[in-house]
Amino acid sequence: MNGFENKVLNFIRENELLVSSDKVLIGFSGGADSTALITVLYELRKLLGIELCALHVNHGIRPEAGEDASFTRDFCKERGVEYILVEENVPLYAKENKLTEEEAGRKLRYEAFESYAQKTGATKIAVAHHQNDAAETLLHNLMRGSGLHGAGAIRPKRDNIIRPLLCVSRLEIEEYLKEKELSFCTDSTNEENIHTRNKIRNVIIPYAEKEINEGAAEHLSKAAEKFARADDYIRSVAKDFFEKEVVHENDSIELDINKLNELPGIIKENVILLCFEQLTPNRKDITSLHVEALINLANDTEGTKRKDFPYLLTAIRQYNILIISKKNEKDVAGSYDDRKEIEILKEDLSGGEKVYEVPGLGTASVSIMKRKAGDTIPSDTYTKWFDCDRIQTTVFRRRKKDDYIYIEMDGKDCKKMLSKFMTDVKIPANERDELYVLADGDHVLWVPGYRMSSKAKISEDTESILAINIIFGGKNSG
Repeated sequence: MNGFENKVLNFIRENELLVSSDKVLIGFSGGADSTALITVLYELRKLLGIELCALHVNHGIRPEAGEDASFTRDFCKERGVEYILVEENVPLYAKENKLTEEEAGRKLRYEAFESYAQKTGATKIAVAHHQNDAAETLLHNLMRGSGLHGAGAIRPKRDNIIRPLLCVSRLEIEEYLKEKELSFCTDSTNEENIHTRNKIRNVIIPYAEKEINEGAAEHLSKAAEKFARADDYIRSVAKDFFEKEVVHENDSIELDINKLNELPGIIKENVILLCFEQLTPNRKDITSLHVEALINLANDTEGTKRKDFPYLLTAIRQYNILIISKKNEKDVAGSYDDRKEIEILKEDLSGGEKVYEVPGLGTASVSIMKRKAGDTIPSDTYTKWFDCDRIQTTVFRRRKKDDYIYIEMDGKDCKKMLSKFMTDVKIPANERDELYVLADGDHVLWVPGYRMSSKAKISEDTESILAINIIFGGKNSG
């Protein structure tokens, strides 16, 4: 056993990642990280008393992906490791589900991991995140405005997923593979500084290690580990308060604002997060902005106040009681003028950003800006960029009989009636008349939560951008 294997073994034991008789499903891309992972677990398998199997996902993105599959298959065959190949069309899935290819790939990978873990009887799923990944994630999340939870996002284990290489750096992995005389596959897309994470990996961290401290990635990784422990403690305190003081019945939560305000700020924020988590299917759409907005609502003492949030959540403060509940779209819209139209005039935006309240959606921040070379089109759930030069009028309103939208198919913009589109994407019939869309005449530019018109997207010829950000989006913000 060499130093690398001993370090990983100690990390596995310290964090209780594996127990004797575990069957481990390894995510094996063929890259340096996963090759090191499967190798070290193979070398430690008898000592740990574990059984191994490997799963390779071909994302259908790169031409050389077939070579990666052959490499991983042969690697496992030579060592007698059970091998599974899964083939997916990530670009198509990303397009159909309005995701980036990075998001789509990750989603499909983890779905495959969970599916084949059940089929093979694997008790643990091992993935190859290491110290540099933890450092990248820490910087990425902090720059996006994350709090303590995001700062410690990569943990040694989460449910049945384990990360045995979090104790080693990318450099240590490369040295280990060199010592073992092992080759590995190289994903050319990792060298392209298109995505934010690649820029952090290829530019920011190397600069920090060269110009600031050669142990920068390791120090950031250890900081993330400490943030994770602090977050776990704070969450446990918040959970105790939640269980004792919060009334949770069906799709409604009620809490005493006076008792909430007795808590330290960081605990209060986590109690609010727990409230959201009890009522929402996906926490990733709940940000610090939403938590802050709910706390501000609780502290507003002038009359009864209400605010809408993602997933059709609405919060009401009545005297010293805060009520957060889930309502259907019609109920939420009922407190507004049901036929209200919100027109966005270009001349109104000449002075800068303007804010509009949109029924059932929430607060929309709108601005016009000049297109700059190298601009990255946002893929965030709540932000859309439109080609301002191709738009005459812009109105948030409910659908009308002759509305249509353009859908890109086989590289062409195909016109489709909005009613047909709503049927195709399975928007519930009882929600269609209540749904607010963004339109230019009969041309629907955006159905929030579902699709943006392909003819409204910016292009290389775009000079002005209409940027819309749903800050406190309702169910259909997307």
